[in-house]
Order: sequence, then structure tokens, then C-alpha cells
Amino acid sequence: MRIAHIIDNLNLLGGAQKMTLLFAQLATQNGIDFTVVSLEDKRPNITLKTELEKTGARVVVFSAKTLLAPGRLARLVQFLRREKFDVIHTNLTYANILGTTAGRLANTPVIAGLRNTKTQSSRYHQLRFTLESLTLRHLAGALMAVGQATAAAHQPRFNRKSIHVVPNAITLPPLPSAAERAALRAGLLANPTRPLLVAVGRLTEQKGYADLLEALALVKRSQPAVALVIAGEGELRPELTAHIERLGLADHARLLGARSDVPALLAAGDIFVSSSRWEGLSNAILEAMAAGLPVVATRVNDTPHVLVEGTGLLVPPGDPPALAKALSQLLDQPAYRELLGSAARAHVAHCHAPAAWFNQLMQLYQSVQTGPARPVAAGYRTGRPVTED
Repeated sequence: MRIAHIIDNLNLLGGAQKMTLLFAQLATQNGIDFTVVSLEDKRPNITLKTELEKTGARVVVFSAKTLLAPGRLARLVQFLRREKFDVIHTNLTYANILGTTAGRLANTPVIAGLRNTKTQSSRYHQLRFTLESLTLRHLAGALMAVGQATAAAHQPRFNRKSIHVVPNAITLPPLPSAAERAALRAGLLANPTRPLLVAVGRLTEQKGYADLLEALALVKRSQPAVALVIAGEGELRPELTAHIERLGLADHARLLGARSDVPALLAAGDIFVSSSRWEGLSNAILEAMAAGLPVVATRVNDTPHVLVEGTGLLVPPGDPPALAKALSQLLDQPAYRELLGSAARAHVAHCHAPAAWFNQLMQLYQSVQTGPARPVAAGYRTGRPVTED
């Protein structure tokens, strides 16, 4: 089978990019001819292009100044017709619009991916949202969401068109030795014995980092040594930097910027925290669980389906006192932290295994070639959501 994934960019190490890389690794192992089409490649210093090519995948870039630049659309259609892919899978908004249109013009079945639940309110984003809705409703062969809540949030856009749910997968990393963990912590903390909270994600409104910083200010009243590192870059950096100063957290919170060593950060941490105000299915939470970290997260969208009972604590979004209470509870109970972390790792190993995820995708790909896609096997298999603390 010849498969193409079309994605907005390879410049950010987001969930869509990580899943594309994982698929490339598994496709090579299963003898599949795999091509990645990126619609942008402006920051080659942090691109995933090299990593993808190491797996044996081919990477092609179709850059343009505007979304629907006629020249790019024509070139992309010509490329898809020439390559004769069996199926195309698009991810993220630009790819959903342009890739689905080009795939339809090239007479190739298209599966469009839905990864988040938020509808932007600005006029520009609303127009883009409407264009995506119309394109996917009329031109996509199938729609795929990363979680049940994500599918439910998007269903009104597509009338009765089915949305297939295939939750993200994660590969378990090896656990560090005590010496390796100590070395990692020493690289982040002047005093490696300080309790360390880790957060990962772009510095945007979605991630709720202002709430997290306010929670940290409350936690440090009873845990004066607590430290927080946030890995990610974004437009809110100046605002969050000012917020850290305003709350007196200069010695407690660090914005690390974009990092390529997130697994090392997770291995060094004591607790992973997600303060998101909305999410799809968070890859960052899956990665933390796979690393054996206890997780404190907000009860948003698909997070309760991932952070099931006994693997972490859930709190309401936009509620710093509740977030602070949950963090303090885990900081006060090291044995409980260890128990939750071990259960979290076991859960993702069982319910988010790469092989099962790959098989679900292949089942969907094969189905869409012969007509309307049939439902794939259920993605979530065990566990019930955590009750709020």
C-alpha cells in the first residue's frame, strides 16, 4: 500500500507531528511505501524532516505564501495524480483544506484528521473554520478524531457524517537509573533535591499557564522548595514572564523555551501537570504517563478518557486553588506519587500501544478505498475517568 500524510508543517514537535513520525517508523517496519507532504518548512533547525527520512519515509515540501495559492494547489494535485497513492491522510487545518481538495481532484481517497476541540472566535479563524467544515463535509472520504470528546465536539459541523475515533499511541521509554535521573535533575536545578513539576506545551491561551503559575504561588506557601519548568515556546512568553515576576516566582518557575529533550525533562520530574483550558487528546499527558510520572491535569475534553482512575488527579479547568490542592496532595505523599506513576505507565502500555494504533489506522485506510469507511475497533478499552479531587 502507498500512503501519503499531508500536514501543515514539520517545524513544531506537536501531537500531529509526533504521530506522523510514529506512523513512519511503523510503516517502514511493515513494508509500506510512506510519503509525508508538508505545507510549510520555514524553520529547518528544528524540523522533523531529517528524523522522518531516517525511517525511510519520503518527505516533500509544498510551501506557498497563502493557503489556497493556485500554483501550489495545481502542483499538489499533479503530484498526487502522478504518485497514485492508495490513500491520503491529512492533519491540521491547512492540510485538511488543501490536502482534501487536492486529493479529491486527484481522485484519491482522503481521511481528514481532527485533533482539537476549540473553535477560534476571530473573523479570520472563523472563515478558515467554515472553509474547513465545508471541505471536509463534501470532499473527505472519512473523518478521524483522536478521542471521543474531540469527535463529539466536531460532529455538529458535519451533520450525519461519521467520525471514526482512533486515540493516539505512545512508545514506552526506558526508565532512567537513579544515577541518570540525578544527572538530569542536576542539569535543571541548582539543588537537585527540590520537588520538580514539569509542564510541556506551547505558550498559548489553550494551555492555561497563567492558572498554573497562580496555583504554584499557592503551593509554595506549604512547599517553599517547589520548582516548575515549562517546555514550550509561544506568543504568551512576555506575558507569562511578567506574571512570574508579579507572583514572586522567579526562583520557582522557569520557561525553558522549545526543547528537543522532553523525554529527559519527564525523566527528571516528580509530577507532570497539565493546566489546559481545552485539549484534544494530549500527547504530552500520554508521554508523561509512559515515563511513569503521576499526572495532575484539568478535566477537559478527552483527558478524562486517558487519565483514568488510579493514574492521576483531575481538577476543573481555570481553577488555580483546585490545581494547587491536587499538586500539594501529591507533593506531600511520595509513595502515592510512585503508585500513580506506575499505574499510569501500565495503563498507556495496555491501552495506547503503537501496534494496536497502527492496525486501527490501517483498517480505516483499507476500508476507505472501497467506499464509505466502516467503523474501526474501539480505541479506549479499559478504565473509568478519575473523579475530581
